[in-house]
Amino acid sequence: MSALAKAREAHGFAPDWIEALAAACDASTGRAVAKRLGVSPAAVCRVLANAYGDMARMERRVREILMATAVACPVLGDIDAAMCREHQERPYTPINPTYVRLFRACRTCPHRLEADHDQGRQVCGA
Repeated sequence: MSALAKAREAHGFAPDWIEALAAACDASTGRAVAKRLGVSPAAVCRVLANAYGDMARMERRVREILMATAVACPVLGDIDAAMCREHQERPYTPINPTYVRLFRACRTCPHRLEADHDQGRQVCGA
C-alpha cells in the first residue's frame, strides 16, 4: 500500500500538507523525507497514520520544506520558507552585514519559529 493510500485511510479527508508528505514518501522513501524535514522516520510514519502529537509543528515543516511556501523576509524580500528557516537557524555572524541585519530582523519577525526556540534549539543565533 502506498504512503498516500495509508494517509488517506488514516485521516479520512487528508489535508493538502499530509498528501504532500505522503506523495514525497512515495516518490522517494520515508527515511529520506524525514531527513529533509529534520525529524525521525518514526515521526513521519506517525503523522501519516494520524497518530502524531504536535501536528501543527509538523505541518509547518512540511509546508516550509516540501511545499516551499514563500515568505516575505524584511531583509531579503520574498524567499522560500526553507531558506527562511536556514537563516533563522544560522548562528550570529558579525562579519557579514546582511547576516547581522537578518539576525536583528529574525528576532522580531512573525515567521520566527518560536516552538523550536522554546525547545532549546538555537534560532537566530540567540
